[in-house]
Amino acid sequence: MGDSIKQTLLRAFHVLMGPLVRILLRQGISYAEFSEVVKAVYVETALKDFKVPGRRTTRTRLAVITGLTRKEVKRVIDDAIRERYEPRTGFNRLGRVLVGWHTDTDFTGPYGMPLELQYETGNDGEPTFAELVKRHSGDMSPRSILDELIRVGAVRETDAGWFRVLRREYIPEALGQHNFERTGVVIRNFVNTVDFNMTKPGPGKGRFERNVMADDGIRAVDLPKFDSYLRERCQALLEEIDNWLTGLPKPDPDAGDEVVHTGIGVYHYMSDQADNRSFKRVLVDEGLIRGPAKEE
Repeated sequence: MGDSIKQTLLRAFHVLMGPLVRILLRQGISYAEFSEVVKAVYVETALKDFKVPGRRTTRTRLAVITGLTRKEVKRVIDDAIRERYEPRTGFNRLGRVLVGWHTDTDFTGPYGMPLELQYETGNDGEPTFAELVKRHSGDMSPRSILDELIRVGAVRETDAGWFRVLRREYIPEALGQHNFERTGVVIRNFVNTVDFNMTKPGPGKGRFERNVMADDGIRAVDLPKFDSYLRERCQALLEEIDNWLTGLPKPDPDAGDEVVHTGIGVYHYMSDQADNRSFKRVLVDEGLIRGPAKEE
């Protein structure tokens, strides 16, 4: 890779890392703690994506590829054995339960309206919440899922042992564990699409990736109107796509089906004014260096 390309890529990652580091600092996570995670990701990615066909990957080769020392590579491997940084995410299963409650015909009534469900003991073979969880969330505990959905306001108890779903999407609390897990998955999925499109074999071979922006910005007074418009239109589109996906035959790996995990994400962004100031400008404004600094 030429120096100009490398520097351009590093500048792009400088921009990318800004919001991520803001999240880390807000939660009191230091550079030393974060750097250990980055080392683990370097080793994991080198193992998964940069193998030499027909040859076993050694610690020495991992050190050469990543720029880490063999001692650091060994520490990452030891941490992996202890599952120190292994993800344990459950938020996507919570979302599947809500979607199933809205789309699975065994749990919906006339006109596709979600049924109120008893937790576990159904009358005359009526469906239960525990059955819903077993079908759409595998081996997750029905009680723990119900407690979380009630806590975030997606489900409420209408009578002793009876529950009504209030919304289709799972929205974790701002500082909750599931929201941080969700952040990692959402960003990973988007960056994976960008990476795939950077290396696509030819025109029309990439993944769908589009964005719409106001070239000259919009008036601040129009922002609530735009936000309301997005929520209505995008939610309707996502539910339509979700219904389409739900209507597809479920893959059966035992029957030889190759399974692809795929979907679509929509987000509303606003440029942070702090992100638009150069580092040099901030240094001058904070009195850490002298002299004028022009915005670049």
